[in-house]
Amino acid sequence: MRNNDYFQFMADVKGLVVQATPAALNVEEEAVAFDNSFTALDEAINVDQGSVLTEKVQDADLRRDYTWTALNGRVKATLYSPIPEEVEAAKHLERVFDLYGGIRYLSLKEQTAAATNLNNDLKDRDMAVHCQTIGIMPWVLAHEAENTAVNDLQNQRDSEKANRNFAKAKEVRVAFDEVYNALVNRVNAMVTLRMSTPVIENFILEVNQKIKNLETQLAARQGHSDNGEEESPETPAEE
Repeated sequence: MRNNDYFQFMADVKGLVVQATPAALNVEEEAVAFDNSFTALDEAINVDQGSVLTEKVQDADLRRDYTWTALNGRVKATLYSPIPEEVEAAKHLERVFDLYGGIRYLSLKEQTAAATNLNNDLKDRDMAVHCQTIGIMPWVLAHEAENTAVNDLQNQRDSEKANRNFAKAKEVRVAFDEVYNALVNRVNAMVTLRMSTPVIENFILEVNQKIKNLETQLAARQGHSDNGEEESPETPAEE
């Protein structure tokens, strides 16, 4: 079960407990533990995962921006060159830069994609000649290397964040399962001891409906994947 599905189910159960009140369900202690576990789950899933790689990504992106600015400025400046061949080459190159626009103002991933295409166009046989004419090919290669560095660092950071989130959320979910089961067992005990009330009976019905809805959602998703069955939460007993 995906973290978002799990979180939403537990949020629904939490809402039902609050609606019925822990006292009416006779789960005061279990409700406190449930609330604490819910907070831990929320933090595990949504916590801002800082990374030492973030600063490296930002630095690499800044260097890439500077090089693009230098390239773009050099092309535009060469339009005023006293050498006709350089002016002609600059006109061809300006059309390429204009095609991609101000890529330094795009998001990181969008800029990486645009810069990759720009550099490939500039290294194309005809454009490469123009780059050589105005002396910017070393800068184009530098921009390409910087673009690759940004992409590699960003991929490393994304992997680090994903792995950290997954491990923490998994740990919290295992502990939360025990807390949830303790609450369910407490409610079931009230039914077994014939101490159930209309509030408890309604709580059981509503939780079971939430579980059925979740099972339907997971089953529909399962039909589009081959990852194996996704487990559903334990259900409260019904009289």
